[in-house]
Amino acid sequence: MSKSLVGKKVLINLGGTYEPIDPIRGISNKSSGKMGLALAKEAYIRGADLTLVVANVDIKIPSIFNQIHLETTSEMIECIKKLIPDYDIFIATAAISDFEPIEMEETKISSSHSLFLEFKPVEKIIRQIKKINKDVYLVGFKAKYNISEKELIDDAKSQIEMAGSNLVVANDLAHTGCGFGSETNEIILFKNNGQFRKVPLSSKNVLASLIFDEIEKDLEF
Repeated sequence: MSKSLVGKKVLINLGGTYEPIDPIRGISNKSSGKMGLALAKEAYIRGADLTLVVANVDIKIPSIFNQIHLETTSEMIECIKKLIPDYDIFIATAAISDFEPIEMEETKISSSHSLFLEFKPVEKIIRQIKKINKDVYLVGFKAKYNISEKELIDDAKSQIEMAGSNLVVANDLAHTGCGFGSETNEIILFKNNGQFRKVPLSSKNVLASLIFDEIEKDLEF
């Protein structure tokens, strides 16, 4: 069993955030947390000191993992900012909302009339990581829908430019077998030196192993 991450602190966030619009309803996304869990298992196998920041997921996470559970984007941002100075590697798999309601209703919204919701943009947490801990190895995820391969690569480049990510895992959710909740994915691994690698449809466990292989190539173990 590989123990290549012994002595390294790895932080992974996973799942989809939830933005309440009233006490019993809210807006979320279909992120299952399966990719994050596959990465967590791989980090554990390699001996990492691992912490998971878990939003809403459709999976059971083994109790052996150190876990912090939360719901909203604001809670996620606050938690990651607090933790990130102490970690060597941060893998940002969570599907974090880009917007949150300007105001949450204090009682259940009536269904007897039309509903108009106002939202405000939230802080892009991935762009703050390197400002807080310049030495952390940052792995970002870029999920898009029904775009060209060139556009997907350009989006990965853009994240590296704006966030300083060391590695970006990009995929198109419109491809067969690549949607939220799937057991497989087809990805492009884009590195901050401009090199990229296309990985055909594979299980998320296989992809997790490949991602950590790329991380290890860039770090001194």
